[in-house]
Amino acid sequence: MWQDLLVAVVVALAAVWTVWRVILPAGLRARLLGRAAPKGAGCSGGCKGCGPAGGGSSCH
Repeated sequence: MWQDLLVAVVVALAAVWTVWRVILPAGLRARLLGRAAPKGAGCSGGCKGCGPAGGGSSCH
């Protein structure tokens, strides 16, 4: 009986971890924790090296 309960707890914790780390976006996780959303590198920083030589305004 207690083994069934232990297995249920482990499976529930695994499901919660999967939803939290894999399914929820980082911005939503941060908002739920009351923190500022993480800022990615993205193109808004004006990257200069991933586009054509010389101009380089496009990011991947």
